[in-house]
Amino acid sequence: MKTPSSVWQHSLLIIGILLIAMNLRPAITALAPLVERMQTGGVDVQVIGLLTTLPLVLFGLAGLFVGAIGNRFGFARALGAGLMILSIGCFLRSWDFSGTNFERLAGSFLIGTGIAFGNVLLPGVVKSRYPNHVGLMTSLYSTAMNLGGTLGIALAVPLANWLNGGWNSSLNAWGYVALIPLLIWLPQLMHKPTIRQRTHPFAGIIQLLGRGRAWQVTAQMGLQSLLFYSSVAWLPTMLQLRGMSESQSYGWPTAMLICGCVASLIIPTLAGKARSQSYWTLTCASMTTLGLCGILWLPLAWLGPATLILGLGLNGGFSMSLLLIAMRSRDSETAGNLSSMAQAIGYLAAAPFPWFIGWLHTTTDSWPIAYGFLLIPALGLAIAGMLAGRPGFVK
Repeated sequence: MKTPSSVWQHSLLIIGILLIAMNLRPAITALAPLVERMQTGGVDVQVIGLLTTLPLVLFGLAGLFVGAIGNRFGFARALGAGLMILSIGCFLRSWDFSGTNFERLAGSFLIGTGIAFGNVLLPGVVKSRYPNHVGLMTSLYSTAMNLGGTLGIALAVPLANWLNGGWNSSLNAWGYVALIPLLIWLPQLMHKPTIRQRTHPFAGIIQLLGRGRAWQVTAQMGLQSLLFYSSVAWLPTMLQLRGMSESQSYGWPTAMLICGCVASLIIPTLAGKARSQSYWTLTCASMTTLGLCGILWLPLAWLGPATLILGLGLNGGFSMSLLLIAMRSRDSETAGNLSSMAQAIGYLAAAPFPWFIGWLHTTTDSWPIAYGFLLIPALGLAIAGMLAGRPGFVK
């Protein structure tokens, strides 16, 4: 990507980054509020589970290749391709011409692949274009990601009510939304990408496998992802078990994601100015732990505030994961490779755990035991975050 040289070019680039980031979550979060309508429409609950799980798995699998694709063809063009793949995936997921759900599953496959481009490459773009403002830019685009995820939840049912086609049209709508940043991103596609020497597609990741600091960043990303997806997946169920109504059990998680935007906006900005990020990663892990403990054991009246604290920790911790990738990298190429490693291994390791929590409940017949299991990775996150947050670069 060419370094912007004017206010207009900077504005277009930043707006493009933020709009891309906003499209990296709603295609996934929009599913949960529509589950009952999808079941009524004849979609099997196991298929719905696959529609949720497949993108998370693809975050990891596609993430292995995305860094190499970005290095080969340029980050800007790779991000543009990712938006096209995401858009096509959203359109395909809302169809079922074959009657076998093949189109829906294939669409989810493409959605996960398209999102993986943005997940992996945005930290490298920020590192390359704004090396002196990594904390601020990470705050902005991670907040945009969280806001996009919140909009996916908030607009899913209204769109299903407003549009002809119901829940199918609601899911389909995000394919059109994904095309909007592509229009803003067109000027970035016109620049000739930096020519890099051709290497094995996994060469950068292979080099990092022997670096302890790279594994610390990867562990922080993996544990953070495990906690986010596992806790959020079963949070409404846990809140209802503790005594909340159905509407409250979905309302508080939505409020949690909105409040989380505050953490993702402020924490990386402050942490990016510090020599060490260990304090900030520990703070986020501590809030996550306190939130989990509150949901498990506090009286009903305190469950709402505990949910908000959990959201501050989870969203702030996710933003720190992205910041650490950039802060521990000397250049954009290293950031791309480290992002591939951390997100591929991290997401693949985290993917089975929402299912595992459900299995643990079935085995023990106890939601407190199953949900309380998350306190173990929360402790691991605090340790990994402190190690990854120390000053220095991945060599």
